[in-house]
Amino acid sequence: MAPSKEEKKFILEVIEMYHGFPELWEVKSKEYSDREKKEAAYDTLLLKHKEWYTEATKDDLKKKLNAMRTSFRRLALSVHPLRTLATN
Repeated sequence: MAPSKEEKKFILEVIEMYHGFPELWEVKSKEYSDREKKEAAYDTLLLKHKEWYTEATKDDLKKKLNAMRTSFRRLALSVHPLRTLATN
């Protein structure tokens, strides 16, 4: 079942929030290895995530975020096959 316009908007909001937490995705960041900051960021994202998915757990959120990251990488590599995402 395809997501509704409202759900798509919500997902984009979550992605924007996620981007605001480099400790969750930017490996070169000092915060990336700070477990307390990561947990606080996941807790904040989980509160937002529960606005739409009320029964969600932190593990559910992590799985969804990982799936989105994987999909993004696959799409990026299909668009730019010679370019790796590791280079900035």
